[in-house]
Amino acid sequence: MNQWVCGFCGYQHQGELPPEVCPNCGSNRDKFSLREDNAVTTHIYYGEKLSYGSEVKINPFFGDYESLAPFIYNLPIGKKVFLHKHPTTDELFFVIKGKVKFRVGDRVLVAVEGDIVQGKMDIPHDFENVGDEPAAFLSVKGPKPVDLVKLE
Repeated sequence: MNQWVCGFCGYQHQGELPPEVCPNCGSNRDKFSLREDNAVTTHIYYGEKLSYGSEVKINPFFGDYESLAPFIYNLPIGKKVFLHKHPTTDELFFVIKGKVKFRVGDRVLVAVEGDIVQGKMDIPHDFENVGDEPAAFLSVKGPKPVDLVKLE
């Protein structure tokens, strides 16, 4: 089975042929390129891990780290991720696009594209898209394993 990547938004499709139209961004089939199965990923294009659906989407990538767990969180307008904590893991957030309200411990702040937010081990945190466009941020957690405790 082939792996196809939309050159506009980064949507990934598995199949013999790419889709007629990208389900994420609506680009035509000619915007897709074939990704080799044995290619080692060392570079991810800006749009490759973004999604434009109606639900929160969490995309892991570079999964071969022994101690780090990187993810791209996609937050549709108005969506929130529940209050939680990681008892044995620190976390950094880098906002790629949009406007995200973070609650970290007793602090509440709004971060925008290019901002970095720190989440320390065992400190409760949540996040919500408070902007007028889909938001996305990079989350890097470490060390592994990453434990999650839901608090609401």
